[in-house]
Parts: sequence; C-alpha cells; structure tokens
Amino acid sequence: MQPTLSTLTTFQAHYPYVPVMVKQPLAEFDAVKLTAYLRQRGTSGALTIQHQQTISYFNDTTVAHLTATSMQLTSEFSDGHTTIQPDINAGLQTLLTAYQTPRIAGLPPFTGGLLGYFSYEYAQRLVPHLTFKNANPHKLPLLDLVLTTRVIFYDHQHHEIGLTQLIPTTNLATAYEAAAQQLPKRLAEIMAIFATPAEPLPPLRLTSALKNRQTQAHYATKVDQIRQHIVAGDIFQLIYANPQVATMTGSLLPVYANLPATSPYQFYYQHGDFETVVASPETLVTKQGTQIATYPLAGTRRRGRDAAEDAKLAHELTTNPKEIAEHNMLVDLGRNDLGRVAKFKSVRVTNLRQLLKFSQVMHLGSRVAAEVDEQVTALQTLAATFPAGTLSGAPKVRAMELIDEFETETRGIYGGCFGYLDCNGDLDMAIGIRLAYRQREHLVIPAGAGIVADSIGTQEFKECQNKERALAQTVTQVAEVAHGLTH
Repeated sequence: MQPTLSTLTTFQAHYPYVPVMVKQPLAEFDAVKLTAYLRQRGTSGALTIQHQQTISYFNDTTVAHLTATSMQLTSEFSDGHTTIQPDINAGLQTLLTAYQTPRIAGLPPFTGGLLGYFSYEYAQRLVPHLTFKNANPHKLPLLDLVLTTRVIFYDHQHHEIGLTQLIPTTNLATAYEAAAQQLPKRLAEIMAIFATPAEPLPPLRLTSALKNRQTQAHYATKVDQIRQHIVAGDIFQLIYANPQVATMTGSLLPVYANLPATSPYQFYYQHGDFETVVASPETLVTKQGTQIATYPLAGTRRRGRDAAEDAKLAHELTTNPKEIAEHNMLVDLGRNDLGRVAKFKSVRVTNLRQLLKFSQVMHLGSRVAAEVDEQVTALQTLAATFPAGTLSGAPKVRAMELIDEFETETRGIYGGCFGYLDCNGDLDMAIGIRLAYRQREHLVIPAGAGIVADSIGTQEFKECQNKERALAQTVTQVAEVAHGLTH
C-alpha cells in the first residue's frame, strides 16, 4: 500500500486525513460494466478525464450526498443524520476542510472529495444581486455532489486499476493497518467484476419524439431581439439556448455506453430520479497546487461530409473575422476571470485559437493560465470563473440577466460544470455541454448559440441542432436498438 506509514506520519500534525492507495495491473477495463455495478449499489458517479493522461474515477463510498436550493445546502450523511446550512459556499468549504489532505506525489489527481455537478443557476450564489426568475418545473437543484472518501480509478495509459481511500490521522497507525487489510480485498472484488459476463443494461424508451423547445421562426425572432441589445451597447454577446426535449422511460446508462471515446470529459451521474450523461469538450477551470487555467472554446462549424469539405470548413472557421473576434473576446473574459484570484501579472495566454475537431463539430480553443497564492481555495477559483463566458456571454453578468429574460426554464447542468474538488485543494471542472439529462420522465438535450451583432437567427438555430446532433442521434439509436425498432 502506498504511501508508507512513515511518509504519512509527517503529515499527521497538519491534516485531519491522508490518502492511501492500492493498485494492480488490468489489461481489459470496461467503464460501463463498472458503472452499472456501482449504480446497482447506489454509489453512482463516473468521470473520465483526458489531459496528459487518461484516468477514469468512480465513487466507491458515499460519505454524504449534497444538494442545494437557492436557500440552503442539504447534506445527507450515510450514517443517517442530515445538516442544513444557509450559506452554501461556506458549507462546502467546511466539508473540504474537515477532510483536508496533503498533496502527495505518485497518487492519482483525484483521491477523494466532492464529485458531481454545479448547475448554471449556481451563479446566483456567486454574483451579488443576481437573481434568476425562470421557471424550474423539474425542481433541479443548484448543485448535486457526493462527498467520497474511497475512489476507484483506472489509469488507461499504464493499464492499472486501483483504490484510493482517505484515512483519519487520529490513530493513524490503526487506520493505516485497517486500510491495508480492507483495500486489497475490495480491489479483488472489483477485479472480479471484469471476469464475469456483462449484465444487460437497463433499457431506454422514448415515449415522445425529440423536438426543439422553440421553433426556428420563434428562435430567430428572439435572436433579432437579442441583437437589438447588442446594437444598443447593452452586451457584446449572449449564449441563447434551444434544447431538444422529449419524454422517456428507463435509463440513460445505454447512452453513456455509447459516448465518443475521444471526448476530453465523459461523465455519468445518477441520484434519485435525476440522471445525466456528458461528453464535454471544454474545461471550465483546473487547479493543481498554485497553478490554475481556463480553456475558452468558441467558434463553431459542423464537420464536413468528406475530407475536402472538412478542410474547407476548418479554413472558413479559422479565418472568419466574426468567429475570431468572438473568440478573442471570450479569451479576454477568461483572462479577466482568472485575474480575480491570480497573482499580479501572472495571467498569460499559452495557446490561442487552436483548431479542435470533434465527432460532429469543430471549434477554436485557447488556454489561459495563471498562478495563485497558497491560501486561494478551489471554491474561490471556481467562483472566479463560473459560469463560463462561452456559455453566458459578455459582459457576463448582464448577459446572464438577459438569458433569464429570453430563456423560459432553468438550465440545470447545461452551462454549469461537473468534475471534482479534491480534499487537497485541487479541482478539475468541465463545462456542462454536449449532454443529455433526465428528471423523472423528462428528457433534455440542451445546446445554445453565441449571438453577436451580425448573427442570423436561422443559422444560429442550426448551430444549436449541430451541437445537439451527436447526443440526439445516440439517444434515438439506443432507444431503437433496445426495442427492436431499427429497420
């Protein structure tokens, strides 16, 4: 077991918890099989992140389940007690501090902490005097997180599966010995899952066809009204959503099984009647020690039908003055966001307008990085960048106020973020895009378009559909296959 007890003893006086790890080689790994197994045990939460290396994380022990409304944070602990706190951010920080751990080299980036998502509407708790009035017919929370102290991970580069666990530093030697006995047994149980035949996934059935919430004509009319705000100097840009909606029965787990393997972030999360699957291309913010970064992604074209058309569309995207201006504006917004918590003169653009290709669309992507003081927390870093300017607009606060006027329902995880906040102070959060979610029988596949002064409503309507296409096709195909409706 790693680290050694003597190594961990050096942290005993300063941290309430320390992480330990066991791991083994595993050549054939099946994230869907493991997710289905954990879902049956009631510990859903699967996250795959592809940066320099690809690591998949799975919640194996839920200490508490956290949800929030506009009024309070509710923490339901596994031992049966519940706490309610009116200050959501303070409540989250209290938990992270209570389980604080040191950063130890050689362990996975995420060893335990908060895993889940923050909805777009969480911005109300971060921006003074910002209040959303949109309807919330499905009672979506401001956040939905698990506090986990035991994480299953799979390192795709080194083909290793392992467990990390946070153990208390009070009676450290006893806790260490107990973990040394228990973790290998638990890892053996998990390894055995991959040696058994896969169980059938729960079915998905569409009980109504997917359709955009707004018609093309209605959406185009609203785009013209938004453009009037831009011409008047009220805003420079606004992200206007037009989700596809349907009703369904069953589960979105078969959709998770068919997410693109190349997505930078893949996420599955289920809690009660809520379930989401995400294949997001865009990081919101990362924090590793004192290094933070955000990754604006703006400017879109669909993928070509062949290599020649793909190259033509790529050239059009990378040379289009409108797309370049829009992207540069959002890079500046990212610089300003990081500047709220960064050390003076540490903000820098390390990559600018790289062409990034995905299954259905291509984008322009940049990276903005900075350095923070040691005392800056992960939650403060998240607050500085949330929500992404690429999902709200600029200026950000005024754009969000207008989104609340033009969109009719709360967004939920769309435009929010998902990922982890480690108890060691690090975080990795992706933007909630390229996703589907359901609340009871209500299915939503959201996407939006960036509206600027010269936007054309019909084209922006099609951009929403282009962004929704991959998930919509997957949902439809999975539902058809599950019920024998293909021809």
